[in-house]
Amino acid sequence: MRKFKILIKNIFDFVFELLHRFSFLKHIVSNYEFNIYKTNRKHTFFGYFDKSPFSFDDTKLLFISTDYNKNLTTPELAYIGYFDLKSKSYVEIDSTTTWCWQQGCRLMWYDKDLIIYNKVVNENYGSVLFDISKNKIVSKFNFPIYDINPCEKIVLSLNFSRLQYFRPGYGYSNFINNDDREKRNLKDGVFLCSLEDDKKKLLISFEKIINSDYKESMNNASHYINHLKFSPDGLTFIFYHIWVNDNKRYTRIIYSDLKGNILNILDNNTFMSHDTFFDNNSLLVFTKTKLKGYHLYNLNNLNYKILSKQLNLDGHPSYLSKNNFITDTYPNKFSRYQRLLLSINNNITNVAKVYSPRIYNGEFRCDLHPRLNNSKDLVSIDIPFFSGRMMVIFKINK
Repeated sequence: MRKFKILIKNIFDFVFELLHRFSFLKHIVSNYEFNIYKTNRKHTFFGYFDKSPFSFDDTKLLFISTDYNKNLTTPELAYIGYFDLKSKSYVEIDSTTTWCWQQGCRLMWYDKDLIIYNKVVNENYGSVLFDISKNKIVSKFNFPIYDINPCEKIVLSLNFSRLQYFRPGYGYSNFINNDDREKRNLKDGVFLCSLEDDKKKLLISFEKIINSDYKESMNNASHYINHLKFSPDGLTFIFYHIWVNDNKRYTRIIYSDLKGNILNILDNNTFMSHDTFFDNNSLLVFTKTKLKGYHLYNLNNLNYKILSKQLNLDGHPSYLSKNNFITDTYPNKFSRYQRLLLSINNNITNVAKVYSPRIYNGEFRCDLHPRLNNSKDLVSIDIPFFSGRMMVIFKINK
């Protein structure tokens, strides 16, 4: 029976893909206004949803482009640039080999003219500040960035080699060594770095992470961290501790301060996925506590409420305003449609339905990863076309 179901699904997928490939069915279905942004390279995209590609004045759009078209098992070349939103013209300004399909090169705006991103520096993982008004790199750092504190010149970082080895598609393959392959490297962990003096220090070790509210499933498991994120005021941060035991993956969110003190652990013993800060002490997370869906947690006491009982599919959320957020879904099992969704006072609006060709799977997949502009009336997503990834901007009503 299982083999028969798989056969039926494969036949359905094949027919559905033919209909889209020959344009009998629309690749993007939407009643909202949208514009497509692409370069002359095969793939034009941005990456993760936790950073915005929009400049501070919402006139430019950052991108990564590449002609590479497979899983990243070795370092490959990608280019960095920006679009003029009005003219759709673009400029490529630099290149990097420290990038991945899911999180890009952690490309982000630093101020109105400066962008920061990861790049090999002194033959190791590093990062650079590029001044687009001067068209040159103005600073180099001997550490890769994951997130930047909004108030100070400090950065959260992690071991991107370890992340790539245990979670392909999220880290970099440039300098993976034997320590990175160890199930637990107790001297590794969360790093705090300074953009002022180019210093890097271990803030929270794996030893401390594992021993905090230790679980039996952690014994003989492979451990890594991901998704470091400062709170809006920059005084605290969260990160994901992930461990794999017997091919089962466990996930919990750890809430910490800048001194490395673990303040709380969000752990429901099931599954925690993507998140966004509502305010300094509240975090919206997709999880499966009692009821699958988006849960708004108080980080101080771990109380929570479910935001929308209708919205029970995992996605990548960002807040528009107090009761409104935008998110997406993964490809449907049979139709391979991904959706861009608005939750307005718990009422769900379908902004767009996007077809994802079958080639986009595993590490190579292309999630929509919705990212808002500063005015919060535009949302940028990455869309997987047959010819390659492209960036699409939708105009939305809040």
